[in-house]
Amino acid sequence: MYDRILVPLDGSPLSGQAVLYVRILGAALKSPVELLRVYEPDPVYYYPEPAHYQERAEASEEHRREASHSLDSAAETLKAAGISVSTNFLDPHSVPGRVPHDVPESPVHHIIEVAQAQANTLVMMGTHGRSGMGRWVIGSVTDKVLHAIDTPLLIVRCKEEPSAPVDAKLESIIVPLDGSEIAERILPHAVSISKALAIPIRLISVIPSDQSHAHEEDHLRQQGERLVAQGAHSAIPRVTHGEAAHAIVELTNEFANAFVAMTSHGRSSVGRWVMGSVTDRVVRYAAGPVLVTRAHH
Repeated sequence: MYDRILVPLDGSPLSGQAVLYVRILGAALKSPVELLRVYEPDPVYYYPEPAHYQERAEASEEHRREASHSLDSAAETLKAAGISVSTNFLDPHSVPGRVPHDVPESPVHHIIEVAQAQANTLVMMGTHGRSGMGRWVIGSVTDKVLHAIDTPLLIVRCKEEPSAPVDAKLESIIVPLDGSEIAERILPHAVSISKALAIPIRLISVIPSDQSHAHEEDHLRQQGERLVAQGAHSAIPRVTHGEAAHAIVELTNEFANAFVAMTSHGRSSVGRWVMGSVTDRVVRYAAGPVLVTRAHH
């Protein structure tokens, strides 16, 4: 389903945790992976004091070498798993005609531009953390990409050291449905991943406490049968009562190694977005990864 998996990295151990999940999906989906590094040097390099120019220039060059090396190191990890990998070291500061004091656009703009340059791209990013000189704040960048991008985005919650995982598993897909056609637009993605990984889809409907769940269960069961006919490994319906976002987040804690796949509502553009409140909260509080696809009315 995906012709490319694009993975923006900032070189930090936190962003590198996303590579654990890239290894799983890249191998299962047989999709080529592109690792992207939007390079940002130390800001003080732009305004060096004359007496320290050489020192700062050398520090900046060392940082550049480290950034390039970290990208190559991540690529080697994936190649060792038999995945087709390419690297894209993007340095906006090296654009011809740019003068030293120019301030480049945010990494967000470059990530979106690269992501949307090729159809059928899945973007995978980490969710939070900061590390090192001149490296972007993962949470901030990921959040802005989430609110602006039109391609599917799989968000991986990264854990602070020393509790960072050394491996990753994906054992089921939680797919919340609210009965709308928009919510069901995530289903082809869920089917594709379920088939590739041989894992079940957990179809979830959250309804008010005073509402009967018989109709919802029947609808989910029929929907599950259709998904299995389309190639899904299996489908497990479940109706629960309560507030939607809270209930979905609780399910991510109940089912270990699950990830959520859901559609967001709204209109996309950089700096202007009204995101579905349920999707927004699930992204921020889910225990595992969350796959989000943009839906336009």
